[in-house]
Amino acid sequence: MMATMRCDHPDIEMFIDAKRDSARLRMFNLSVLVTDDFIHAVKEDAAWQLRFDGTVYRTPRARDLWDRIMRATYAYAEPGVVFIDRINARNNLNYCETISATNPCGEQPLPPYGACDLGSINLARLIDAPFTEKRSPG
Repeated sequence: MMATMRCDHPDIEMFIDAKRDSARLRMFNLSVLVTDDFIHAVKEDAAWQLRFDGTVYRTPRARDLWDRIMRATYAYAEPGVVFIDRINARNNLNYCETISATNPCGEQPLPPYGACDLGSINLARLIDAPFTEKRSPG
């Protein structure tokens, strides 16, 4: 399972610390959806609004929030970060969908309700007469 939360959500600090208790969310990968504006605020050491539905709940320093993410990642290997604005800017389908997460392995960005269908390939079935001079793709 994959759980993501935007870097400007009011509950982001609890989300960052969720893996501190090893009994919680054991079967989940966690990642913070980091925006370009957030990274800019980190570089400028600016205040960062934690808001939801138009209401600002808190305004910590962006760099403090980034440090909290990095310390959690060092301490218990999560959360990861997903540079969500960069992903959406490079999405070939950005005219009709907005990426909001990735699959748990992080290699497949997904829109809401998207699914990742990873399949396997049996390479042995693709080669005729292996280890001979007649070997060729099947």
